[in-house]
Amino acid sequence: HLLNRPHMEQKQLFCHHIAPKLEDVKIYFKSLGISELEAEAFYHVYECRQWKSKKGNLINNWKATAYRWIIPVLRATHKPGSLRAA
Repeated sequence: HLLNRPHMEQKQLFCHHIAPKLEDVKIYFKSLGISELEAEAFYHVYECRQWKSKKGNLINNWKATAYRWIIPVLRATHKPGSLRAA
């Protein structure tokens, strides 16, 4: 029974990786003013990696990973000092 198992084991039973859909990624990128093409590039790179980091760990927060992808894009398309803290 679940209640008889240690806390960590219960947590593992309920934690599972769910990859985003392409449409979700496009919506997120659009909300940050980033092109659909860039969203597709991000999605396909990580889809090919099976939503794993370079170290092979599952990505649990794809939005955080996407934001790290987006930062250089924002820096390249905005004047210095025009970026606001997220």
